[in-house]
Amino acid sequence: MAAKGSEPGCQAPRRGHVKNALGLSERLACRAVGLARSTYRTLPMAQTPADPDAELRAWLRNDATKNPCHGFRRAWAVLRYDEGREVNKKKIHRLWREEGLQVTFTSRASGPGCPRSRRFRRCAEGGVGNGFPGRRPH
Repeated sequence: MAAKGSEPGCQAPRRGHVKNALGLSERLACRAVGLARSTYRTLPMAQTPADPDAELRAWLRNDATKNPCHGFRRAWAVLRYDEGREVNKKKIHRLWREEGLQVTFTSRASGPGCPRSRRFRRCAEGGVGNGFPGRRPH
């Protein structure tokens, strides 16, 4: 026996039939069939729309390979001011992280008795940034 909601193609007509034929609300129809309301509302994968940010993700990946030392703020500035696109900085940051383009840093001791310094991995060639976490060279 299949789990509830695992066969969206088979259960969708039955759900709609119970709701329409008996004139029940969505809540009562789902209870009668034995489905969760979230399952009733969730579209099958074949019917879900494609990623609306696919073109923007591709642009970010392309920009990151062309300019490996730039971060999401500069990518946002290029999109906003050079290309004239209305984009949200927080959305660019979220997509930048999801695509795995976020800058990482390693903490490395510079010697015995010395405070630890942070070294950034900014460039694809393994270059080091300016050494300050919040600032970028102009």
